[in-house]
Amino acid sequence: MKKISLILLITGFFSAYSYGQQSDTMTYINPDIQPTFKYDTCSNMLSSLKKYFIYNYKMPDILLDNGYGGSVYVELIIEKDSAISNIKLKRGIDTPLDKSVLERIQTMPKWCPGNDKGKTVRSRVTIPVSIHWLYGKTE
Repeated sequence: MKKISLILLITGFFSAYSYGQQSDTMTYINPDIQPTFKYDTCSNMLSSLKKYFIYNYKMPDILLDNGYGGSVYVELIIEKDSAISNIKLKRGIDTPLDKSVLERIQTMPKWCPGNDKGKTVRSRVTIPVSIHWLYGKTE
């Protein structure tokens, strides 16, 4: 009888432990508070993204004269620890250009993670990267 009780106790412990682990990997698409990217002194996420790309992205020389227009859309996960993961191209323009944008996103500083019901959560975000930002700072 004691062995059965011990087995049930251990099974219950591991079930509760694994349940908690499953909720840690859940990804929110629309948390109560969306993740944000703060760069320099910008007041909102879009201006932060714009400034980040203007100052940190250099269009590869081979792509400069192609006359691109539009935006590259990238989906990514903002982890609880503010790191970026699972970077995926949602809509691109040209393979070499898309690849260079994805490489720059991989080097972005940490984001402020999303929050749902008072808890920090993993969140999925899709960001637009305007081609105009990719030509860099003009003086």
